[in-house]
Amino acid sequence: MTMRDTRFIRRLMGHWPRVAPLALIAAGALAVAAPLPAASAATRPVPPGLGGQNWTAIPTHAKVVALTFDAGANADGVQPILGTLAKYNVRATFNLTGNFVRDFPAPSKAIAAAGQRIGDHSVSHPYFIKDKLTDAQMRDQVLSAESRIASVTGADPWPWFRFPYGDYSQHAISVVNGTGFVPVGWTVDTLGWKGTSGGITAQTVLNRVLGSLRPGEIVLMHCGSNPDDHSTLDADALPAVIQNLQARGYSFVTMNALMGLGYHLLTSNGGVHDYGTPWYGSDAGRLPAGVTATAIAADPATGGYWILKSDGGVDAFNAPWRGSMRGQIPAGQAVTGIAGTQAGGYLVLTSGGGVHNHGTPWYGSDVGKLPAGVTATGISVDPATGGYWILKSDGGVDSFHAPWSGSVRGHAVTGIAGTRGGGYLVLTPDGGVHNYGTPWYGSDAGKLPAGVAATGITADPATGGYWILKSNGGVDAFAAPWYGSLAGHVPAGQSVTGIAGE
Repeated sequence: MTMRDTRFIRRLMGHWPRVAPLALIAAGALAVAAPLPAASAATRPVPPGLGGQNWTAIPTHAKVVALTFDAGANADGVQPILGTLAKYNVRATFNLTGNFVRDFPAPSKAIAAAGQRIGDHSVSHPYFIKDKLTDAQMRDQVLSAESRIASVTGADPWPWFRFPYGDYSQHAISVVNGTGFVPVGWTVDTLGWKGTSGGITAQTVLNRVLGSLRPGEIVLMHCGSNPDDHSTLDADALPAVIQNLQARGYSFVTMNALMGLGYHLLTSNGGVHDYGTPWYGSDAGRLPAGVTATAIAADPATGGYWILKSDGGVDAFNAPWRGSMRGQIPAGQAVTGIAGTQAGGYLVLTSGGGVHNHGTPWYGSDVGKLPAGVTATGISVDPATGGYWILKSDGGVDSFHAPWSGSVRGHAVTGIAGTRGGGYLVLTPDGGVHNYGTPWYGSDAGKLPAGVAATGITADPATGGYWILKSNGGVDAFAAPWYGSLAGHVPAGQSVTGIAGE
């Protein structure tokens, strides 16, 4: 970044004296100087696994992009940006300075009212390192902005913070983490802030986004107009950016995706309901008579998923199809589980303990080993070894090329989930979560309404937490982000049959 660019951004972010735009004065949103709000005395911890770095991309193989808009000097581009996002049903992240919400309360509230994610961009947009801020000043910039943003918009910016100018050090990251916030950078800067006077066009903005395109790309854009030519190139280019990314199969996420892309819920008619994660299609309206969707598994390699059907068939969505058990289920048995592996394939489990591998290694099964009256009810992959665990109806767990850490033999069980640390979680119908070789973050034991059971569990690969699926379509989150559920919305005559985390 040149000295000219530095001076330019200072103007863009409002460091030089300026006059409030006439449109806002006419709207009664006249900026009034106010004392800096007191920083919050209580801070929340950094979400698990997100400390220690400035995140410049979302670690995922899923075809998702996070559009982010920084706001400081003026709000000239806010209205067209919000209009475009609404038109295409896209959510983005807006990083607001404390001074922006003070000077432009109406646009700030409009961003929150539109359901867009809001992050913290400091109070006054200083250089954290170049301006030699003390630790106390850094903390105040973060926490005072948090307070002001929440006060004006009603939205909570935690835990996302963007360093002004992208100016940071490892120590500054540590200080920001100490306030409970996670620094978020960018994969690509569109340079729309340079404006037409800086030789940039809307086509340049689009070309830069596409030139750096990859799963998990974080795009830096701006809400304000260029202070010299008053162009709003990021707002102008946004429709083309969204259209071109969608044409390439990409979906859009907010910075919440860093806490885990979310989860998919499966209903018995083959419907897939996405929460915080891309949707690639479903089997709704496509299942043959008498066939139901029984389980869903995420593909760690692509971010897609597979649906297992009661006839042994497997359908793939943005994931490779490797085969199925259709027409091959042993007499008197049923398919009871499917698990995706790091190799890009999947394992199908039958009630007799058989493990059928499709595009992934086979390490053994429970065929011929199950006691009388005991069936194989679930299967989960160990991300650390590529092996797997089989859950049995008596609560027992058998391991294959994966560490065995215990079981709840003698108790009814409804699910098993392998975690990134190499252990597993076993779920009981009362909502109890039993951890083996992996952390425990809580359970639904003693919390379920009458007539509701815990039916499935999946781990969040980003945080190490997990989600519990309930028979009424509800989802409870433990050290993992909650994005919604089907509680009260399960279609008549159907049931929820699976959950898969990304």
